[in-house]
Amino acid sequence: MEQNKLFAETPPLQLFLRAAIPGAIAMLASMLYDTADGILVGRFLGADTFAAVTISLPLVIMSFAVSDLVGVGSSAVIAVEHGKHNFDRANDVFTLSVIMIHIGGFVLGAIFFLFAPGILILLGAKGELVEQGSIYLRVYASFLPLISINYAADNFLKICGMIRRSMMLSFIIAILGTVLEFFFLAVLRLDVAYSALGYCIAMLFSAVFGMWPFLHNKQILKFVPPHFSWELVREVCANGLAVFLQNISGRIYSLIMNSTLLALGGANAVTTYGVIFFSAGIITPLVYGEADAVQPAIGYNWGAKNKHRVIALTRYVFIAGGLIGLTSAALMFLCPELLVHLFIPDATPELFAMAVPALRTFSGALCINWIYFCTQEFVIALKLTKISSVISVLATFVFPVTAIALLAPFGLNALWYAPVVGTILTVITSIAILVHIRNKHFNGIPVRHLDTTR
Repeated sequence: MEQNKLFAETPPLQLFLRAAIPGAIAMLASMLYDTADGILVGRFLGADTFAAVTISLPLVIMSFAVSDLVGVGSSAVIAVEHGKHNFDRANDVFTLSVIMIHIGGFVLGAIFFLFAPGILILLGAKGELVEQGSIYLRVYASFLPLISINYAADNFLKICGMIRRSMMLSFIIAILGTVLEFFFLAVLRLDVAYSALGYCIAMLFSAVFGMWPFLHNKQILKFVPPHFSWELVREVCANGLAVFLQNISGRIYSLIMNSTLLALGGANAVTTYGVIFFSAGIITPLVYGEADAVQPAIGYNWGAKNKHRVIALTRYVFIAGGLIGLTSAALMFLCPELLVHLFIPDATPELFAMAVPALRTFSGALCINWIYFCTQEFVIALKLTKISSVISVLATFVFPVTAIALLAPFGLNALWYAPVVGTILTVITSIAILVHIRNKHFNGIPVRHLDTTR
């Protein structure tokens, strides 16, 4: 198969560049619509609505958790099965995964639509924050059964070697969504519901475009009569559990952080966290995107027992992640004023005085959190499900929430250091895991020249 030849025979550097560059660009584009959403809401609907969107957005991201769970889990299983030339089983996994995603989207969409106001009230929101946030969340919930397949389609296309088409999914969402939201908010002067509607329409177009190649069953991944098996469900969920836990626990952390900030600093503190959140949304996708894009190639070579190529590809992933992380941290530390003005052009002096030092503090986390992202994708590619699940929960929930609990009693200024403390603990754990994997699975394997490893 052409894509298997790509994974097995292409020189590692060439393979890395071919996968990582489109993957990073695609992931950046997919997150740019979140960033553009923040910019447009802040500029045309004001700081209060921006705060409402900041509180609601973690819930929106959580609503796509099942799609991410199944998409990442199934792609890891499929890549390894292709490496073993078990194509029939790979097709069973593919078919079952698509069914699971649509069922999960319907169930979660109903839950978030019905209980949106109550959830926001539990988080400490009041008045306009509840009203605006509920509207925003309910629009996404209404579309969820149709658009949740987007996250899995990206992985399915990569497995079939359609990396460019995979990248185009993100551009459809980012460009069409931004254009529609700008038209609704800046031209028609509509409310926050249309902020969400613009991107839901874009994601619907993207979902159709992403799944279209599979409808004719001419790809290496084919729809087959579904053979429901709890064994397949467990295997898919086990391999995607790390990303699922990362998304869920990460969003729970964001909700806890927002609630704590709301209690200590009011709406200005939540708005400041929103600026940090949306700013990081410009940066971290580059690291996650390049690591995630190379994951199928690493998984294939792991399944084919070609450990030299696994080592070579993984080294490139970490080198690129380090360059992106350090550069991004420097830019955030040196240019925080630019980021504040980008999202909140009419920021008050009080908001400005709070946000600038908070952004500089957060840049410390950006310096090193790329190590975690690269480690996580590497562990998932090797199907080390227990390790990936544990590190996900530690990195996105246990460590940062512990940091909040320890620092919140010292006031708002101390609380801004919670992400940095959590990231330091996460990186220490990631390095320990890498050493463990090296000693257990790659001990004694000589590292050949990276560009010639076959």
